[in-house]
Amino acid sequence: MVFLATPHKGSAFAQTLNSILKAAPGGSAKAYVAELEKNSSALQDINEQFRNICGDLELVSFYETQKTSVGAGIKRMIVDRDSAILGYPGETSSSLVADHHGMAKFRSPLDTNYTDVRNVLRWLMKRFTNEKAIEPALIYGSNKPVQDTVGLITKPPCEVLAKERLITLLGINESLEDDFEFLAEKIMQGSCSWLLHRQAFREWAGTSPNSSGLYWLTGNPGSGKSTLASFVIAWIKNNSFAGTCNYHFFLAGHQTKRTISYLLRSIALQAALSHGVFCSRLLELHENTGINFIQSKAIVIWEKIFEGILFRLPLERPLYWVFDGLDEAESPSELIRFLSKIRSATRINILLVSRATKNLIQEINHHLPTMVHETISNDDTVDDIRDYVRCLVQEILPSDHAQEEIIQDILIKASGSFLWVKLALERIRDNWHTKDDIKAALTEIPEGMEPLYERMIEIIASQPPKLREMATQILTWVACSFRPLDVAELQVALTPRFANFVNLKHTVEEVCGHFVIVNKSKITLIHQTARQFLLHKTSDLQIKIVDHEGHKHIAMICIDFLSDMPKWRRIFTAKQASLQKSSSSDVAVFDEHPFLFYALSFWTYHISLSSVDSDDLLETVLVFLEINCLLWINGVALSRNLRILTRAAQHLKTYVKKRAYGISKRPPISFALTRDAELRQWATDLIRVVSRFGNNVTENPSSIHKHVIPFCPKDSIIFRSLGHVGRSTFSVTGMSSNNWDDCLARLTMGENQTASKLLCKDTFFLTLIGGDGTVIVWDSETCGEARRITHGEWVSHMVSSRTSNLIATAGFKTTCVWDITTGEKLFRLSKERHLRTKALAFGETDDEILIAYDDCSIQCIDLATSETKWQFVAKEPGSDNLNCARYMAFSPDLTQIAVVFRGKPVLVWTLQHSNSVYLPPKKCVCAEDKFFAESDAWNNPEVALWQPVTDRLVILYEDTMILEWNIVDDEQLQYHHTGARVMVLSSDGNLLLTSDNNGTLSIWMIPEYRLTYQLKYDELVTDLAFSPDGTRFYDIRGSFCNVWEPDALLRPDDVDQEEMSSTYETITSEPVLSNDDNSRVPITALACDATDKFFCCGKEDGTIIMYDIPDGKKVRKLFHHSSTVSVIKLAWSSSERYFASADDSGRVIAKRLEPPTSQNPRKWAVFPLFDMRVGEAVEHFLFSANDELLLIAGLTSACVMHLKLKQELCRIRQPFQKGGTWVNHPTDPTTLIRMDADNERPYLWATLAPTSNSITAILRSYRLGEPVDFIHRAVKLRGPCLMLEILAGSNHDHPRSLNRYIEMVDLHRVRDLSSTQPAVRQRIDGLAKHVECLVGFFQDRVVFLDHQFWLCTWEVEREYSNHRRHFFLPKDWLSPMTLGLIVLNNQGTLLCPRNGEVVIVHSGLKY
Repeated sequence: MVFLATPHKGSAFAQTLNSILKAAPGGSAKAYVAELEKNSSALQDINEQFRNICGDLELVSFYETQKTSVGAGIKRMIVDRDSAILGYPGETSSSLVADHHGMAKFRSPLDTNYTDVRNVLRWLMKRFTNEKAIEPALIYGSNKPVQDTVGLITKPPCEVLAKERLITLLGINESLEDDFEFLAEKIMQGSCSWLLHRQAFREWAGTSPNSSGLYWLTGNPGSGKSTLASFVIAWIKNNSFAGTCNYHFFLAGHQTKRTISYLLRSIALQAALSHGVFCSRLLELHENTGINFIQSKAIVIWEKIFEGILFRLPLERPLYWVFDGLDEAESPSELIRFLSKIRSATRINILLVSRATKNLIQEINHHLPTMVHETISNDDTVDDIRDYVRCLVQEILPSDHAQEEIIQDILIKASGSFLWVKLALERIRDNWHTKDDIKAALTEIPEGMEPLYERMIEIIASQPPKLREMATQILTWVACSFRPLDVAELQVALTPRFANFVNLKHTVEEVCGHFVIVNKSKITLIHQTARQFLLHKTSDLQIKIVDHEGHKHIAMICIDFLSDMPKWRRIFTAKQASLQKSSSSDVAVFDEHPFLFYALSFWTYHISLSSVDSDDLLETVLVFLEINCLLWINGVALSRNLRILTRAAQHLKTYVKKRAYGISKRPPISFALTRDAELRQWATDLIRVVSRFGNNVTENPSSIHKHVIPFCPKDSIIFRSLGHVGRSTFSVTGMSSNNWDDCLARLTMGENQTASKLLCKDTFFLTLIGGDGTVIVWDSETCGEARRITHGEWVSHMVSSRTSNLIATAGFKTTCVWDITTGEKLFRLSKERHLRTKALAFGETDDEILIAYDDCSIQCIDLATSETKWQFVAKEPGSDNLNCARYMAFSPDLTQIAVVFRGKPVLVWTLQHSNSVYLPPKKCVCAEDKFFAESDAWNNPEVALWQPVTDRLVILYEDTMILEWNIVDDEQLQYHHTGARVMVLSSDGNLLLTSDNNGTLSIWMIPEYRLTYQLKYDELVTDLAFSPDGTRFYDIRGSFCNVWEPDALLRPDDVDQEEMSSTYETITSEPVLSNDDNSRVPITALACDATDKFFCCGKEDGTIIMYDIPDGKKVRKLFHHSSTVSVIKLAWSSSERYFASADDSGRVIAKRLEPPTSQNPRKWAVFPLFDMRVGEAVEHFLFSANDELLLIAGLTSACVMHLKLKQELCRIRQPFQKGGTWVNHPTDPTTLIRMDADNERPYLWATLAPTSNSITAILRSYRLGEPVDFIHRAVKLRGPCLMLEILAGSNHDHPRSLNRYIEMVDLHRVRDLSSTQPAVRQRIDGLAKHVECLVGFFQDRVVFLDHQFWLCTWEVEREYSNHRRHFFLPKDWLSPMTLGLIVLNNQGTLLCPRNGEVVIVHSGLKY
């Protein structure tokens, strides 16, 4: 039972309603209305009775969250939350973002309220039909059901709680509260309360509309900023009137927590755990799109999670965000730009706490001018420091009059620094015996932090040699580590020199001179200033910690730790089985070996920051990789986070480039850098292994030892170093390229179809076939086709929502909106006038769409009602504007539109919802065009792209000049060196991808427009697109869509900010130049002989070429069709004497072959048989059992050719179902059988005459207008049996989107033409869910590819029990064309076409 704002406990407005009824003419008060008053006895009786009878009911109560208008300017809550909820055990409650009128009125299927109610009804239906239902998830830390998470109850799997799913989605594995609790524990009673009396803080904490809600507190190092931030967090949490507080502490010693991506993911997790409706939307986004935010860039997280979901939800209470240590963030300016773009339905008050650096002041003043900035002065904190000192001094001088004198001495020296006070009191703690001791200790402690740090170093140096060395190593680890280490991790790290600690925590605190603190087993420095001092200002002190040498020391420790091959191989092997049974990472291995995960993850980080002068370190790294690389990858894969490897590759590249730069500055000792080149190759190979094999290695970590190396190019360093020591049982030949290919896939759109536009969206990429408006949705992970969407007319534009699953397509007559996750058409808008669409954009809330037409009119249309909400015409007064706009583009914030005309300046208009005030456009006139008259020939602009994060426009002109226009300041920068004809920007605006007139692709770093990658490929490009994360790009050339994944696009994201200097820019500026061999003609058909010696390929240029199987070397060209057609079918008889081919024009050529002889073992002789046209595309070839006859079958006819007589024997014209197949009769050589998904029909070879029951079956099988199942692939088994892969549905061309089932067919009962008994068909139920496509039959086993593209075998049985995996195919082999052409010969050799050649996998199916 579902209640929608039902007043179970009454409403305060019942009496008001009765008063209105009395005042109405002829009206009177109603008794039943009076019974709806608050806590009326009637309602109490009803609730009590209902409680006794609702035990078996599922109860869901929705309550309103917005006030309802009850008069002019008056709004009231009609049914509050307490009244709308019964409060019964087992009741589930949730809010709807609506007033009382809107609780059951929904704007459209996109309305979030509609989605919530629909999900609940769907869940209840499942419970009613006894299906396994999803229980409401529990919020961690609460014993109550989630109060705003009704949407969650429909989301499988039920055993996964909301928090676990969110942690997996967002990748926040560390406790959210640890940093806050550590600081909050230090706050003394009454401390920090001075802030509550500040007017600016009170305004920030309130909800006054006059307050900006932006507050920035700055202070000096050590002034208690982080403690003050934790005080604010605790104060908000403890005040019920306040809203929800989300927070983040940027930690200089934790590189991951310094990133803006981590901050956003952490805030998203906190908000989701506090607000069920947001949690529901976030999990729904993940389930619909498959997007995972762990590796996403900050801008993607901001757009998808915050702009797309959180900012659109009008929550009941405001949000408070507290960000501490902004100056320690990796990119503070990026976060500030994000904050400046907040447009939220819920008020968000933001507090920033940091030092007042020059860069921060400039960024905040520019982007957040309304930010209130105040400083923490000494006067603010003097009372807190005094109380802190007094508390400690009173411990030993409880009643001494000298307390005040000591306290005053400390306050004078402290200069407002809590940190100095803490260290000073720790220093004199051991001398609190007499007053003289205390005074002497105070006298010895210097003023200021650096002198104090120097004194602490002196104390460490005065210890015995062993303790001094121990302290030095501990300080090195704590100062240089990527993140704070656990005590257990540090104990293992110190083991090579120091072992058998009794209590390492106590030892650390004793020997490190108060530099180090231990917080919940995490070892950290006392303050960021201590890290800066230790790493940069100890060179002249007795204890020296040299930055580069410290990182080298740690790197060597990690490498030595990981180099124990027998130990780790034994451990990793033992954990493999448990990992395969678990859906989460096998954390047990890392719990049992505490230092293992740190060493696996961060040894390359320390290499990148090590000294470049040491050749012995380079040698150590290379030896480690040559011996232990596969074992290292195995260990990383156990964590199921292969991003560690791509990050490691970038660290190694950085180290190599730094070495090259350092060597260039030294006198030349040797000109050989061969070993450096090897390390660069290792970095490249790591990236390639992850991109090609990442998913499979993550799923099965030990497969790195057996299944990866054979597929690596022969000249790759991983193959050269480890190819001879691998445990692979198979080998790979036939690849002519000995190096990695940047092309991940080449995809075709279908027969005679060419894409015109590209679009990347979340985990999909889309290609548009403009002619009929077909949009093909591809899975970006597998490059496989997910579904097709057909608009039904020529389509010129395609655009996606930044925040949801929606796309829009604009045709000549209509504009349609689709959900790409389901292919459902949600809206269809008809055009009133025949105008051509020039730009499309979804509105801020996806319930409206903006359309710009070539007559410069812009409409905002409500999708639910199809009504125009506002209209704007981008025309200057008095202008005839006879020219149509050539190109138009909406700005990212939808407030402006750029209009491009031929021979005119580019115009930028501010979009006005009413034309009451005319705002003239801004014009971009090139410097060389400023003195031209209107009639002169101007440089023609072609395309204008908006920078995603700045108010800049990137304009491409006809002469290939690129102009960057700062619209606000009207400043221009011109670039003439790109040669661009097509261009596209990455999602973060940092990269520009261009193509020139020759098809050469170039990637330029912005803002310098410096070349970073170039790929030469001689074919014209029609469209380009970047993937959302910028690590991949796509192009359309001719009939192909190419997917490119160069390792040059994987840029360092964990390089220390100190390394991001001009030196770093210098060493990383060298562009990567690449060439792709597109001279190889694509293979379109494949056939092999019966002896595992030869195979033949039909190609797109009409040629048929024979190759040998051992090496894939060309034997000879057999013959060719016309160069303008593609060969689509090949057949090779079992005797190897006859060969037939068909092209896409309906031409069939047959040849007689004579195999090599002993005298000439490689010479094949070819003799003509016939050359004919059949009038349609050939679907099937079939040789008779004695090789005398050849069946040539299409969809509407079939004929039989006599090969010896070289003439047609018979022909029939009869429609056949698409997807059927032909086979020889198992016992009668005069008969062949036509197999369809639901029947089989025998025909005579001599006449192609069907039997009478076959004619009946033909008529019965034709069901006009009904979806027909069809055979996708048939595999001949031993004896009279076939295995059929059957797809259910009507869309024959796109099998991935259809339901699949597997049948085994026994033809033994089809004995003769008079037989009326059908073949025995048995459906193999358990097998179908594992099959991606059938491949063949080998040694009594069916061979197939599963959904992860493992080649698998199933031993034929009556029922499916299990199957065996043998090896997986690389990701760059997985195009739909490849899967359709894979062949398995009789010897178990796999032939797989790839990029115009055939790769041969030998012995892959051996046990």
